[in-house]
Amino acid sequence: MTKYVSLAIALALSFAVTSIKAEEKLDQTIAIVEQDVILESELKRRMKSIVRQLQKNNQSIPPMKILQDQVLDRIIIDSLQVQMAKRAGVRISEQELNAAVADIAKQNQMTIQSLRTSLIQDGINWELFREDLREEIMAARVRQGQVARRIEVSEREVDNLVRLIDAQGEQNVQYHLGHILIPITNASDSKNIQEAREKAQDLVKQLRNGADFSNLAIQHSAGQEALQGGDFGWRPAPQLPTLFAGPAKSLKVGDVSAPLRSGSGFHIIKLIDKRGETKHIVQQVDARHILLMPNTIRNEADTKKEIYELYDKIKQGADFSDLAKEHSDDKGSAREGGKLGWSTPDKFVGPFKKAVETLPVKTVSEPLQTQFGWHIVEVLDRRAADQTDEFKREKAARILQSRKFDEEVESWLRELRDTSYVEVLIENENEKK
Repeated sequence: MTKYVSLAIALALSFAVTSIKAEEKLDQTIAIVEQDVILESELKRRMKSIVRQLQKNNQSIPPMKILQDQVLDRIIIDSLQVQMAKRAGVRISEQELNAAVADIAKQNQMTIQSLRTSLIQDGINWELFREDLREEIMAARVRQGQVARRIEVSEREVDNLVRLIDAQGEQNVQYHLGHILIPITNASDSKNIQEAREKAQDLVKQLRNGADFSNLAIQHSAGQEALQGGDFGWRPAPQLPTLFAGPAKSLKVGDVSAPLRSGSGFHIIKLIDKRGETKHIVQQVDARHILLMPNTIRNEADTKKEIYELYDKIKQGADFSDLAKEHSDDKGSAREGGKLGWSTPDKFVGPFKKAVETLPVKTVSEPLQTQFGWHIVEVLDRRAADQTDEFKREKAARILQSRKFDEEVESWLRELRDTSYVEVLIENENEKK
């Protein structure tokens, strides 16, 4: 009897070991990235998601080995950024995550519940979707912080760009580009440079002969937008990377550029579409106010009583400006008779904002309360203001920051990848096979 029990136990143990080995085989570690490991199941999940998206967009699917390499490289870079974010103490609260989910639902003209239902129907785990989004926000935050500190924009650069925008009239033009980057892995190796150049030239030839741009981008591009079919998005001309700006202007819609050389490799751009933009007109209001704030001498009730007394005096003909100079606790505007100058309503808060938006001109409001105290508000005038010049200057600064960021982010990501411990194991497995 004991003999058969021992045999049964041995067989059970054998099956258990076989089962464990099977599980390990099914979900093996395929890469070690600093303190993180990447599992085969994660790679398969991300590949499945990409394939599903390509099918949804009616884009052709590249060979699985090429797609696998692209997705694995993206997972490695994402992992490095998330690990850096965690070390820096970056945390995404549930409230912030929920707001991001709500934004995605809104962009897709869906409710959160309908978004959840749609994802589940597509075979996407809702909780994994939320965690992927959390890590995506963390990565974006650390990337923004790390790259932004490497960028400086001077007033002189802003001045020069504004003059350039004015001279060329390009502030009214936006470009929708496709982008393929063929990287140079060793800038000191002339053979490597020549191989990259020839590959880029061959891709240009294929594209000009009718090859699908998004498919070639997915297969060959090392750009951040590769898995989106190389879609570089809409950009105003001055916001384009310097390398792209000139060629983009000379291209016709549908045209593909010759290879463009940069420090990171050879770029190919396609002009997908082109459009204009309008002047920057904003609604402004010229208002004045009297502010009374509770203090150690005057409590809330007394403050309310006093503001109503001032309101009655104004209704009886007292001069608003004189009362503001004498009584208003907003000393900055009190010297000007309560005048706040021309401003957009968004500058103000709560009930005050509503008052300046809705009061008829030359009308005084009843006393209203904000977090600052009690106010009497009068709207003196309204106007539609052309703030194109101010907007261009603010925009120029943002453009320079964005342009430099786009140019710097690829270098930073490659530095991060090259200076981190990364061991890819899946290639060894393939070689064994």
